[in-house]
Amino acid sequence: MDSQLVLELKRLIDEEPSYGVRRLTVMARRNLGIAVNRKKVHRIVKLNGWQAIKRSKGKRPRVKGWISRTEYPDHRWSMDVTHIFCGRDGWCHLPGVIDCSDRELVGWRLSKSGKAKVAAAALEDGLRQRRITKNHQLKLRSDNGLVFGSKVFTQVINKHGIKQEYITPYTPEQNGLIERFFRTLKEECVWLHRFENIDQAFKVIAEWIDKYNQTRPHSALGYQSPKEYRNKLAA
Repeated sequence: MDSQLVLELKRLIDEEPSYGVRRLTVMARRNLGIAVNRKKVHRIVKLNGWQAIKRSKGKRPRVKGWISRTEYPDHRWSMDVTHIFCGRDGWCHLPGVIDCSDRELVGWRLSKSGKAKVAAAALEDGLRQRRITKNHQLKLRSDNGLVFGSKVFTQVINKHGIKQEYITPYTPEQNGLIERFFRTLKEECVWLHRFENIDQAFKVIAEWIDKYNQTRPHSALGYQSPKEYRNKLAA
């Protein structure tokens, strides 16, 4: 049983390097269908040098205040990753990028993989849509997940001259706009469906996001949609 648990833990950590011991324990129990002791998981992870969370050297640029809102579009974006259950395809990953001014979701992906390249692709989608160049001096706020400090992700950051800023650990309110968007997405879309697979989930979510951006009244925007609010600012 121990050898089976070791292999499963290695697989989980390879797929989700940000998972801690508690989450690894839960996932191992779920996937193996057996009782798994958290202390045993911790011991296996430690003995094999598979620490799920490693502190980076040096200091990351922390945000100075908790408010993520900003007055002008394309001044600050906020990014995070949430998870959607997609039936037989299991839990899938949805990285999203929101503009902290007009609340438009400018980029997103839905994937079975939680790798950094998926989050990087979601960011690149937003950059192409908004035609962002280095002259924009765009700021991107995120939490301290390993995805946002990975090589493939920071290559996109550096290529477009984006200033990356990280929230203070254990203060999700500093990234409140994308957190609130994900809650709305789940309340108004995801939790109302029982997806059979990732393809169905993508279709339904894509339709809802288009509605959210184009026509859904947003209370923080004076009950205008993100598109209406952005057009008003540009007028």
